[in-house]
Amino acid sequence: MTKTYSRDTQILMRILQNQNNIKEAIQHFQCNNTNLHENKMAFDLCALYMAQIGEDIKLLTDSTKQSFSYLNTKELVYFRNMINHTYEKVDKVVLKAYIFNMIDKKTVAEVKERIQYCSNAAKDH
Repeated sequence: MTKTYSRDTQILMRILQNQNNIKEAIQHFQCNNTNLHENKMAFDLCALYMAQIGEDIKLLTDSTKQSFSYLNTKELVYFRNMINHTYEKVDKVVLKAYIFNMIDKKTVAEVKERIQYCSNAAKDH
């Protein structure tokens, strides 16, 4: 499938939804940055959403991947592979840091800004 800004907009919307899903899971299980990795169900759910984000990241245009400063796209793909293929070996403390980075206000704002950019760029083409 061809990578376009229109497609990036759709993918980024899914990433934004998964960011919201992570926030909801953390809130539902009443977890925080210090105890998330201790709650297996909450952590597993957040890891699933991270894997979905990592899968979506791979589908973005290079331009969109390179536009991020808070999102480390290479690390997200790496964790996606670890989560999907060798989950029991994932360093939970490290993944937890990436989970909380993914829902940081700056990261969410960056995704929203790129959605707007890609939406406008798709209209211009």
